[in-house]
Amino acid sequence: MSFRILLVGLGNRGRMWATIAGRVEGVALSGAVDVNPAARVSFAAECAGVPCFAGLGEALAATASDAVLLVTPPDGHLAQARQIFAAGLPLLAEKPLTLDLAEAVQIVDLAAQAQLPLMVGLNFRYLPVSQKIRDLVADETLGAPGFGQFTYQRNRDGRQPRLNKYPLTMRHPMMLEQSIHHLDLIRYCYGRAVESVLCRTWNPPWSMYAHDSNVSCLLRLAGGLEVNYLGTWTGGWNELRFEWRTDCADGVIVQRELFSDLAVAHTTDKALSPVALASCEPFFDDSAALLADFVAHVRGDAPLTCSGADHLVTLALCFAAIESSESGRAVQMAEFCAQHGIAYPP
Repeated sequence: MSFRILLVGLGNRGRMWATIAGRVEGVALSGAVDVNPAARVSFAAECAGVPCFAGLGEALAATASDAVLLVTPPDGHLAQARQIFAAGLPLLAEKPLTLDLAEAVQIVDLAAQAQLPLMVGLNFRYLPVSQKIRDLVADETLGAPGFGQFTYQRNRDGRQPRLNKYPLTMRHPMMLEQSIHHLDLIRYCYGRAVESVLCRTWNPPWSMYAHDSNVSCLLRLAGGLEVNYLGTWTGGWNELRFEWRTDCADGVIVQRELFSDLAVAHTTDKALSPVALASCEPFFDDSAALLADFVAHVRGDAPLTCSGADHLVTLALCFAAIESSESGRAVQMAEFCAQHGIAYPP
């Protein structure tokens, strides 16, 4: 029997998820929801046979679903999660879970009270390059990691038709829409808790964003691992530049492109050696693997990965970094999480 998913949100990412769901064996869409009539008409033309609804409540009442996939702006997630859990359905939600840390804690608590799975769509964890970095670090193939540099430089035109428009006006768009992925990967791939963060966020004069589009963080992780992070949506060049370098006791691990191109070198090597990676269509294959894990967990066949509780720690790191920028002081993550009722480490 097919695993039936109610898709809520038919923007660009929502339509991508419709395609992704079609690539996961045994998964079918039970319905789709969007408040925009034009989005519903467009979706119906692409996915004939999938009923469309203007409201979540109507869709929950009219469809037989095994779970909900929430792909709507995060400021509405708390109210939507209440409806979904009240209907007794597991939830896979796009990140960030919310733009308010207290609301995110409420959603995680609601899921726990209802004893229902809550997963967050941190699909970049499922990229082959992310999985390989995690393995190399865990195995200490190049020795114990000592420090890292993570650089993401981009001039992102937020007015493009394919992009959501709310980041143009939201507070901390870079931190809560983009850096959240990067900080999550730092936590995940290094397999260590972040102990403290010292951060500065700002907006250059030419930015099209209403609030800070640049993020610079110094992270101290368990075991003394230090990571320097720089991310921008308002770089002075249209070409995307990405590098994540991890210096270890016996060499380096270097990711040279956003979704691939991993290489290593021992200390005395003259050049980097490429690391073989499985082929991957970014945003699709990684998301399909995440969705397959979610389905497997709901069916009782696998543990819950990218849980809401784990995502809370990444979200807390983002808000701790914002607090650091505003105060000019480093923030201790154990204290910050305790203040906000979040388990640390997860």
